[in-house]
Amino acid sequence: MLWSLSKWNHRLSTGRLIRWWLRATILDRLIMVISAYFFHMVVAFFAIVLWFLNWGAHALLDVAVSGTFSQYLGEEVATGSSFILGLMNFTSWTIIIFMFILTIVVWGFGLFFIIDLIWDFIVTRFELGSLSSRKNVSLATRGEYIGGHPRLPHSRFVYLVIAGTLKNPYLGITLPIMPKWNEFKIPLIDITGTKTSKDDKFGKPGIFNVSLTSITPSIWKGERSVINVEYTYSGKKYNVELGSFLRGNDEVQMWKNYLTCAQAEANTSKKPFGHWKSLPEEKESK
Repeated sequence: MLWSLSKWNHRLSTGRLIRWWLRATILDRLIMVISAYFFHMVVAFFAIVLWFLNWGAHALLDVAVSGTFSQYLGEEVATGSSFILGLMNFTSWTIIIFMFILTIVVWGFGLFFIIDLIWDFIVTRFELGSLSSRKNVSLATRGEYIGGHPRLPHSRFVYLVIAGTLKNPYLGITLPIMPKWNEFKIPLIDITGTKTSKDDKFGKPGIFNVSLTSITPSIWKGERSVINVEYTYSGKKYNVELGSFLRGNDEVQMWKNYLTCAQAEANTSKKPFGHWKSLPEEKESK
């Protein structure tokens, strides 16, 4: 849900809180929710104890002032006790209001976690399914663009696709920003379609390399895998980092293999083994 609400606004989607939440795994978020409920239970226990202590002291003072012993205490004690009783009443009501607000916040956080999880599972995966169903898209996911692209200075979550044509595939970084989606392409082979020639319009052919590292720390456990896409274009070398894929580390590793196989199929025209969706020929994309 948070992704669907923030993805249309580039400034909002680059915020730390948005990226922090989307970067967290389901386990990370579940532990945060459980921690919030545990904190609520501890605070509620001490609040109940303090409320009963206030209530007991209030009852004793009230009996002492207005009951049998009131004639022995004098007017000064009765006057002072009214201030103490008022303070205790204020403290008791403060505890009740604080617990009411804390309960709303904690239960609201838990409800948000459930709605966000269901929304992400249904809506986001439906959008990715729609992207993957296109003839010119081989694979699609949501991930975090960490940095490295010459035209994308801000880290944010994006849609990632392996798309194009059989002889000219590319890795697409797609920003779903209204009124139209913006796509930034990283060619898996040189744009001119040759390996050694030099074209005046496009410059030197592209050199593409993919590596896989684990550098982004998880909140609660180990490290997370990151894809480093190194490529050279127009004589300049760039290293684009992508991580925190929708389905976790396994999907990051799968994408490394898909990028390598898409590049190899473009060079050799040999379809990779197993379940594989080849990109269309050049004439089919027109």
